[in-house]
Amino acid sequence: MVHAAMTDSVGVRAPRVGFVVSKAVGGAVVRNRTTRRLRSLVAARLDGIPAGCDLVVRAAPAAAAASFDELGHELERCLTRAVARLR
Repeated sequence: MVHAAMTDSVGVRAPRVGFVVSKAVGGAVVRNRTTRRLRSLVAARLDGIPAGCDLVVRAAPAAAAASFDELGHELERCLTRAVARLR
């Protein structure tokens, strides 16, 4: 799940991204691995996020078991919807 908000109305600040990976996802090692995977996927998609936008990426428990491709596809779908709601 991705939540987005425009916090810089001028749009000069680079987009900011935060991650929420709860204990429901797994132990500390699993949560950290999931966060690293999500961070890598978001970094590759930063060009598609408008300036001045803050995103919160919330990992569901299924994210721990998902393949990198599955996670990327789901993230792309959620990012597209979240950014479209901003415009």
